[in-house]
Amino acid sequence: MMLVTVFRHVPPPVIGTVGVIQDRTFEAFEERLDWLEAIGLLVERFDPSTAPAEVAAHESVRDLLSTEGDRCLPLILVNEAVVSRGVYPSRTQLARAVGRARRRIQPAVAGQIAAGGKPPVS
Repeated sequence: MMLVTVFRHVPPPVIGTVGVIQDRTFEAFEERLDWLEAIGLLVERFDPSTAPAEVAAHESVRDLLSTEGDRCLPLILVNEAVVSRGVYPSRTQLARAVGRARRRIQPAVAGQIAAGGKPPVS
């Protein structure tokens, strides 16, 4: 089974006069990680400040945090290989990283399908 490991800081909510406001970018990222779980992948999420043992257990994470600091967060590993760092990837980017991206239809095939024909069998 494919394992996705995510190291990120959980931003504190902003408390204002109208209530608690969450970081929308972070919330959207968490929803994308939820989607990975929904399609059957195992996703582990860690905050380096509260899970130092997990950082210590991953050499690549230790090295990146020691050289780049928090700039490398969020840091995403797929089966222990770093696939993204320093940005919140889109759902499409996450799908590509785990091998679940949709194949792009070639223009000639798309035109044939749009005209009512069947796609060629490969």
